[in-house]
Amino acid sequence: MKSRAVTSIARSKIIRRSRVLCGLVCCVMLLALAAPARALGPAESADEPRGWDYLIPVGSMLGANVAFWATARYLLEEDYAFIGLDSVASNFEEGFEWDADAFPTNQIGHPYQGGLYHTGARAVGFGFWGSVPYTALGSLHWELFMETQNPSYNDFITTTIGGVALGEVLFRLSSALLDDSSWGWERVGREGGATALTPIWGIGRLVSGEAFHRGEAPGEFPVRTRLALGLDEFRPADVADVTDGGIPSLGLDARVVYGSFVDDGEPFEPFDWFELGVGVNYSHKDFYAAQLDITGLLARWGFGCGEDNQCAWGPMMHYDYYDSPLFKVGTSSVGASALGSFELGWWSLRLFAQFDLGAIALGGFDSPYAEVVERDYNLGAGGLARTILVLTKPGWFQLRSISSRYYVRTLHGSDGHEMAGITRQELEIPITRSFALSAGSVLYDRVGVPDNHDPITSSHVAGQFQFVWRLQ
Repeated sequence: MKSRAVTSIARSKIIRRSRVLCGLVCCVMLLALAAPARALGPAESADEPRGWDYLIPVGSMLGANVAFWATARYLLEEDYAFIGLDSVASNFEEGFEWDADAFPTNQIGHPYQGGLYHTGARAVGFGFWGSVPYTALGSLHWELFMETQNPSYNDFITTTIGGVALGEVLFRLSSALLDDSSWGWERVGREGGATALTPIWGIGRLVSGEAFHRGEAPGEFPVRTRLALGLDEFRPADVADVTDGGIPSLGLDARVVYGSFVDDGEPFEPFDWFELGVGVNYSHKDFYAAQLDITGLLARWGFGCGEDNQCAWGPMMHYDYYDSPLFKVGTSSVGASALGSFELGWWSLRLFAQFDLGAIALGGFDSPYAEVVERDYNLGAGGLARTILVLTKPGWFQLRSISSRYYVRTLHGSDGHEMAGITRQELEIPITRSFALSAGSVLYDRVGVPDNHDPITSSHVAGQFQFVWRLQ
């Protein structure tokens, strides 16, 4: 009994620390996105890599891993960080397994770590595809050399796939912030924001002196950012009285649309168009929630969809993370997206439509039956489908609807099927050109069908009222 209690206390500490990490990652992204920015394109970080450039990302990867290890070993005194030759030999000898780390650690901590490896390669001139092997290499090095725990299948998958998607987004947002022609506090804000998003690149710029170099401004490129602050109330969807069972919280979120999906005949590189959503929630009841959602096109081809309309499709990468006491889903996937912008020809209405279909390489879903593997969530593979519709009357309103559906078959945990959905409805009314008010709701629902247990169903809704600031 005592041993079980100690284990429970230790797991609670790990979960709290993981939630703090998750909150810090999301808050850093929100603060960096609020730094001074113009519609700037990606700055040229370096010439094409050659010679020693091929080893510099390895040094960045090793430095990041040593920093993570030293923090765990000397500050947090985590058991897994007391490594040695015996632990390395054991990792090679026993091979890969599924680990039991907390949901935030596996589903956002490892992708963020992988993102550092990816940006380390991008910062010295490697392209998207050339940076992918360094992301995988960094993950392998951590799993085999930097932990006493056996290497993990799920860590390698999420660190690599999630890390590539998250790292590419962070690198491009940092590039959009940087402007060598700026000076004074604006320069400090830009360099600070870029360093917050991509620490390896920011530190490299400080060491090399690039952070202080006066040069030319980068070229123009569309980056649209939406920041929102307001009140959310989470409650079970089946509560009849909206005043009962609610958990009020303060919500802060940001959305970014980078680039254009329109096929203009120019060369298209991976993530020349992507969309990002990030948010955190807090309340006086210690309720905590965080979300991160990324979709980026890897290639793009236009197709006809009527006069005055623009449509395109292409392969995509998707990474998302939703974590609250009421709902947990985190996935890394690849698939295809179709997008279109339509002039409806009546009352100047415009419609944006997007449909995503992807294969989930690995996804995590909360489950009370996963305790058999010392976790509170299952890991599995499957698929996702998402539809986004945005109806706009410029200067009058914007009506936004997003529906995401997930399905996975459990690979490790309580054997069975996991299905979940996130449906968001939102009405935004502009006050001025840059400011608006927004009201809406988000429905979180899931159905678990374990092979050896009773089915699980849950449904929660979050009502939202926000003050919006748009940066064009």
